[in-house]
Amino acid sequence: MTKRVLLAVAAALAAVTMLVAEVDLSGAKCPIAGEQAMKGLSVDYKGGKVYFCCAGCPDAFQQNPASYAVQANKQLFVTGQAKQIACPFSGSKADSSKTVMVDGKPVAFCCDNCKGKAEKAGEKLDAMIFSDEAFDKAFQVGD
Repeated sequence: MTKRVLLAVAAALAAVTMLVAEVDLSGAKCPIAGEQAMKGLSVDYKGGKVYFCCAGCPDAFQQNPASYAVQANKQLFVTGQAKQIACPFSGSKADSSKTVMVDGKPVAFCCDNCKGKAEKAGEKLDAMIFSDEAFDKAFQVGD
């Protein structure tokens, strides 16, 4: 009886772990083609997974991940695999009242100067927030 209970508990924990590990790909774009990312087409990246739109994109990414770092880092954030831990510009503690929305998710900054810099960035915002340098000091992948 105890063995059955333990097996049932283990199975339940495994199921819960699988549910928690599910990544929400709504709004996630392939870092190569910019199309909607799909489950089942992924590679490991910085402790998370980067998802792609088609079978050809993972190979292109793996051949030169540095070329797609901004898009891949952004996808880790948009999918919830990366949590913000600091201001992407200064590395200082982020203030949740000083945010700019990126793909429907708030990115916080330490001060009005950094927030203003982000608001004025226009098309350069993603590169400023999700470059490897900014990402590594401001975001944490996983727990």
